[in-house]
Amino acid sequence: MSIRTILLHAAPDSGFNDRLAFAVGLARQTGGQLKAVYTLYPAGVPRVGRALSIYVNELVHEAREKEAALKAQFEAAITEAGVKGDWHTVEGEVTAALRDEVTFADVTVVSETRYGTVDDELAATLPEHLALACNGPIIVVPTAKPVPTRLGKVVVAWKPSREAGHAVRFALPVLALADEVDVLTVQESKADVAASGARLTAYLASHGVNAKHHHVAQGHANVVIPQEVQKLGADLLVMGIYSRSRLAEMILGGVTASLLVDPPAPLFVAH
Repeated sequence: MSIRTILLHAAPDSGFNDRLAFAVGLARQTGGQLKAVYTLYPAGVPRVGRALSIYVNELVHEAREKEAALKAQFEAAITEAGVKGDWHTVEGEVTAALRDEVTFADVTVVSETRYGTVDDELAATLPEHLALACNGPIIVVPTAKPVPTRLGKVVVAWKPSREAGHAVRFALPVLALADEVDVLTVQESKADVAASGARLTAYLASHGVNAKHHHVAQGHANVVIPQEVQKLGADLLVMGIYSRSRLAEMILGGVTASLLVDPPAPLFVAH
């Protein structure tokens, strides 16, 4: 299987330029085409009560006014890169609209946003909600960090879990394109995660992936993973999310929570 359709969240938040650049680069590397979905109804805002309805209507009006400039930017970017793409405007709410589209796309590109504009605040919870609600992989692109022009080095943060297994299988087309893949394991418990990492490396090699195993004998994963991603110069980090319950993640924190808030590199995730 190869990457043929890349779904792009189109919105006027501060992350749009970076995720557009990433999505265009991915389309150029994979030979896929982009499908940009621009939604008018703001994420996470219920239409309850007259005052809130007036506020929502104003946001929808602003979204309509901002669309033309973003669409022109999108069309200029794909033309310059020589990739194919289409722009779609949807009346509905962004999470629901993208969730409906994910089934018919190979990967969906969204952003981590945390810079405080209204559009940023409305988009802030999208990566988590979309990844949990969808049946396909999500790439979360950091905002205001270097955007790779191609995926040369990829790190797989591995532990033997259902979610990590799903993420790796979804990522196989991307891993096969990379120049080098590092399977990263961190010894946080008595479980023999290193042996599992070695098995995954061999499995990837059987699919033509240029993979090697990198094991860290001690440390907490939420600290070690971003450190190793930066040390290795990774263009993409692949990992499963929410192997613990969401309540446990909320109370105790966790690798998923910390990396979604501040990804050290574009983050390829699946639930």
